[in-house]
Amino acid sequence: MIIQNVTLRNFRNYKYSSIDFYQGMNVITGKNAQGKTNLLESLVYLSLTRSHRILDDKQLIKKGELFSDIKCTFLDGEKSNEIECVIHLKGKTLLVRHQPVKKSSEFVGMLNVVLFSPDDLNIFSDFPKERRKVMDQEISKISNTYLLALSKFQTTLKQRNSLLKQQTVNQLLLDTLDENISKYEFMIIQERKNFIDSIDSYITNIYHRLSDDPVDVHLKYKCCLDSDISYENILLGHRNNRQKDIENHVTSFGIHREDMLFEMNHEPLIQISSQGQKRMTVLSFKMALLNFITKQTHKQPVLLLDDVLSELDYGRQKKLIEMVSKSYQCIITTTEIPEFLKNENMKIFKVADGNIINTTGGNV
Repeated sequence: MIIQNVTLRNFRNYKYSSIDFYQGMNVITGKNAQGKTNLLESLVYLSLTRSHRILDDKQLIKKGELFSDIKCTFLDGEKSNEIECVIHLKGKTLLVRHQPVKKSSEFVGMLNVVLFSPDDLNIFSDFPKERRKVMDQEISKISNTYLLALSKFQTTLKQRNSLLKQQTVNQLLLDTLDENISKYEFMIIQERKNFIDSIDSYITNIYHRLSDDPVDVHLKYKCCLDSDISYENILLGHRNNRQKDIENHVTSFGIHREDMLFEMNHEPLIQISSQGQKRMTVLSFKMALLNFITKQTHKQPVLLLDDVLSELDYGRQKKLIEMVSKSYQCIITTTEIPEFLKNENMKIFKVADGNIINTTGGNV
């Protein structure tokens, strides 16, 4: 997958900008608060149909304007594709090859990007809800089945919780909801387990390639089930917790209570790791995501590195770039280009106050 062009209108601090990317490494330079991160945010938005930074889409519309428009052309194999998102005061309109699509499931993951930013370090201290969101986003980008099951689960969970809040709970209706929600959860748990197991199979090796640190890091799935994964055991879990749920007016068992846990040498990573080890673990997790997506889809995602190089020492900067530059299209933001990069094949852009200038560079 290769991003060819992105055009922004009224997005964040961009009035109008169009940028043609190189198929290899692209470096976006500029001072802080000029729009480098906003550019990467637009690509994440096209991948997920949501921002990774804010919840209210209207905040993406440039102040004083009525809409924002993000358009992207990219190569998917040998086929050229164009997708577009128009964000307006009533919501958003998604378009594929100029034609509106009704469901976000038809749009999510068409453009697949993996972002690493300094904010990703929060994954260790965030609530489990945020780590579940990471799982859901990454799996949804490659599996429409998962995205639809997750949507149906969320709708059924709301219905179940609403029923539990009633003064008299209809037990027959609760039976039906339990059967439905268990069906969706069974599909979701299988996908989550495959995701965690796949990432875990890559992450330690990548960590060792990026760092001289000999520790082992692992990703573990904290499933809502202690027993074997089956529809019957999930349904039994809901029925065993039914009386407690009726008393507390909320669903206490299910995939909305799950978590993914990072371990270092088989201990909780957050308890024993240094800040540097946390940074290398998250970076290894993101690199493992690239492998996972490529294996599952047979398509290489685009890697976005937002002000990451400044967080790494010289040796790890070089190792990271050597790992990804020949296999993936990379879009890197930085205030200053590291010396070792200056002779690489790359395209350099400068961003100043929402304006993008192509300064060429490297051997491109």
